Amino acid sequence: MTVRIEPWRGQAHIAEALANWHVGEWQDIFPNWNVETAMAEFMAQLADSGLPASWLAFDDDVLIGSVSALPVDAPEFKDLPGPWLASLFVRPAYRGQGVARLLIDHARGQVATMGYAQWFLFTEHHQTYYQQLGWQLYEHRLLHRQPVVVMWQDLSVG
Repeated sequence: MTVRIEPWRGQAHIAEALANWHVGEWQDIFPNWNVETAMAEFMAQLADSGLPASWLAFDDDVLIGSVSALPVDAPEFKDLPGPWLASLFVRPAYRGQGVARLLIDHARGQVATMGYAQWFLFTEHHQTYYQQLGWQLYEHRLLHRQPVVVMWQDLSVG
């Protein structure tokens, strides 16, 4: 498998696939989020060359994953400076093959190039994975009554 990472460029068929993936994956924590809203969020990224931004992973021409960097991932976290690593998704058949790490590393480089010194993420279940990638615990919070771990990473290191 040869993974290629590209920026999101507004391809309509990809927007629909991404929206379906993301809503399917995170609708339990964002219950009022739907495919139409998610598609609109992706399309709104095209208005600015900064953040929000998304990157796509392909195996040949097959879309296999995506990641985003957002100024704020959830309104409940607007007290934190951001930006946020968000919406990391890899198709189940491609998990465990390093695609997520490639996406994160690519996004990290892009966000650092934009001048940010740190970034955050929240996760329900993957704290150990992110710690292995150099993320540090920031705090525990509730998001829509669900416990999440907020983590941060220094973008000036490594």
